[in-house]
Amino acid sequence: MDKLKADMVSEINSSLEDESDIKMDEVEFESLNDIMWFERENRKFQNVIKAKAALVLELIQDSSQVLESKHPARTKHEVSGGVKKAIQRGARLNEVEVFNLYFRFITPLINADGPACMYRSLSSSKERILLLPDDTRVRIEKEVEHYKREALSLVFSGLMNPDEQSSLLDNLNMINVHERCAQSLQHEYGHVLNIREFDSLNYSPYMLEEIYLWFLHYGYLHCVEKRYPYFVGLTAIEKIHILKESLVEDYRISLNMGYERGKFILPNVFCFSGDFQDPSLLSEGVDIMKRMLNNQIVSSDQKPASFQEEDTLEIIRKVSNRRKKYNWSVPDKTSLTDEQINDDLKSLRALSEAAASKIRL
Repeated sequence: MDKLKADMVSEINSSLEDESDIKMDEVEFESLNDIMWFERENRKFQNVIKAKAALVLELIQDSSQVLESKHPARTKHEVSGGVKKAIQRGARLNEVEVFNLYFRFITPLINADGPACMYRSLSSSKERILLLPDDTRVRIEKEVEHYKREALSLVFSGLMNPDEQSSLLDNLNMINVHERCAQSLQHEYGHVLNIREFDSLNYSPYMLEEIYLWFLHYGYLHCVEKRYPYFVGLTAIEKIHILKESLVEDYRISLNMGYERGKFILPNVFCFSGDFQDPSLLSEGVDIMKRMLNNQIVSSDQKPASFQEEDTLEIIRKVSNRRKKYNWSVPDKTSLTDEQINDDLKSLRALSEAAASKIRL
């Protein structure tokens, strides 16, 4: 194991001399302010990259945790452009550490088998966003293809307005490798803000009942119910997962809409089926999210936590298949009853108590 770590650190260090030297002519600039930002942030970005070897030593404890590489490492060109765009839109990446890793991995605390993830270090409490190897151009092609196919199916079924289909195509045309990287960074920074808000409420990751009630209180639970196919059929813990991920997707989209004159660029990967049918639901979700995370959005001011950006292509397929399987369309009203909500709360209470008992042991 020591030799594995030594080999990995040596390989990373040898590649960092070139990787950290991000050239100005590799990034697109729109103004003098952009150049000034780049010169100022580039030094900080280099310092973060050079700390990568220490990060590997902290994360990887067993050789079996490193996954066989199936994806190319992201280029410095892609990452530098993505960081620039995300910061321009309001993601305060200067408050966290951003790493571009050359491998995916799975540990007991972190599942880094997707294109990106964020976690808070157990040892230092630092919040970190990890960009993981991914063939971004292929991901873009497949995502766009899936969204176009789903929109076409909904238009033919009379469930999507053709004008909204045209709007979707305008948004998808904005995607390139810099843009797609920025979307991952904005998504993961949304998780940072969500965790900080849970901290402010004194919610631990095991307080599932309280977290569920938080989503219910703000109306976000019922908003997502109208956007995700057959949401009522999910288990309580699955509902919480979809709610958390949808929330940070709406945060990502809010940054796009605020900076790009209303463009969402990429749909909410969990809620796109409902949003395609009724675009007002997306606006509603973004508005509710802003109220829920308002203290963290306007503040730049922490319990261990981690979140993974899942494989978006798998999510798109799953959502599309659920819509077709249940012949689902946007409901006129929510279908979750008070009895079902109480059943969810009982289930979550039992899971929380079981987790707490393991901690005490």
